[in-house]
Amino acid sequence: MPPKKGKTGLWVAIAVVVIAIALIGLYFAGVFSPASSADLPQAVYLIGYPGDAIKIVPAWYSNRAQWPVKWMYSEGLEVQSFIDQLNSSGVDVSQIEGTAPVAPMNSTFNTTSGEFNSWFAANYSHQPALFSSNSYDGVFVIALAMEQANTTNTNSTAFKQALRDVANPPGVPIYPGQWAKAVSLIKSGTGINYFGASGAIDFDQYGEVSSDYMVWNINAQGQIAQKLYIPAGSWNSTAAAPVSTLSVPTALTPKIGTVLPITGTLSAYGGDMQNATDMAAAQINAQGGIQGATLTLVHQDSATDPTTGASAATTEISNGVQAIVGAASSGVSQTVFAKVAPAGIIEMTPASTSPFFTTADTGDQFWRTVASDALQGQAAAYYAYDIAHYTKMSVMYINNAYGQGLSSVFISGFEARGGTIYRSVSFEAGGASYTSQLDTLFTPGVSTMSFTPMALWRDR
Repeated sequence: MPPKKGKTGLWVAIAVVVIAIALIGLYFAGVFSPASSADLPQAVYLIGYPGDAIKIVPAWYSNRAQWPVKWMYSEGLEVQSFIDQLNSSGVDVSQIEGTAPVAPMNSTFNTTSGEFNSWFAANYSHQPALFSSNSYDGVFVIALAMEQANTTNTNSTAFKQALRDVANPPGVPIYPGQWAKAVSLIKSGTGINYFGASGAIDFDQYGEVSSDYMVWNINAQGQIAQKLYIPAGSWNSTAAAPVSTLSVPTALTPKIGTVLPITGTLSAYGGDMQNATDMAAAQINAQGGIQGATLTLVHQDSATDPTTGASAATTEISNGVQAIVGAASSGVSQTVFAKVAPAGIIEMTPASTSPFFTTADTGDQFWRTVASDALQGQAAAYYAYDIAHYTKMSVMYINNAYGQGLSSVFISGFEARGGTIYRSVSFEAGGASYTSQLDTLFTPGVSTMSFTPMALWRDR
């Protein structure tokens, strides 16, 4: 007897559901591959930190037969201990490559960085981690500006002008450790130009520096090595103002805080970054201090967590710091800056690279000794499309200011060159597993999702 009228649709719906469940079961049983090679991107740009990537990469590698793509990494993953962990877990690291800021290839930098590395090794018995030299430069250049402006009011016009005066050309070159020479020149009314351990510290109108970039890969010994050098364009346009003789010195009590990742997902960097700031303060104090006063550092752990970082900044501000060097994560720097701005001091980050801060800082209170990812994103897009010849890519990024900013610039740069972005997939830090994000990343077809990162940045 045929089904009564009105029930036919119900039976069809039930059949469709049963078939769908069966197909899903076959999919997860591995009967069907998730996508043909024609549906997959040629490469994925992974933007994140080692703590999450150590779960993401091995999970992909165990499914590499179904997801046969190459990967590019951001500088947040340029950590030898992370590469060693991947190698130990069975991942073939020989195919890994990534992009990162790199120091200039010139004799001056060879001297300044070499001396910094030697000092650091002598004090701490190992070579410094990434961003350590930027941290050193952050303390040193703030101290130089305090000396020149004869003030610890870092939100004053005099101090901000002094930051550019002591850092930008023209002027007599001053290198790391040359505190006494710098003070002598400043007191004589002679302009100086600080060239730091991390390279030239030439602040533009946004308080930012430029950078060269590199493509890094893994050599036959399993070590991170430079594969390709990508020189920077000429982005700085702000010239230093003339230097005048100082007024009669006032009594200063200089105090700088640091909010750095001693624990958390960026702890591989944080300890050495803090050590580098201690080394800068020790050199300054050993050579007479700022206007004869001892520079005090106050350290707080950000734990690579925005809430903890904000609390750390509040603690330091209540303890009277006049500037904060930090944070490392751009997401943490956002919450630190939310405390710094109303307090009327400055934040000098040695590692936060999100383009968000370029426009978010309207009071000249956010500065950095590391270049914005507005530059790295373009360098990465240039390499991916013009050098590696990828035309189809996807992006997987940590869902914070760093990941949002870098992924946005990379996507726009890659598409502007003629490339196609298949998927842009975010992930939260500290996840137990990233299987669902990887499944989404390798879903067949091209994403038609609109990407509006500026709105995202302002919501976080």
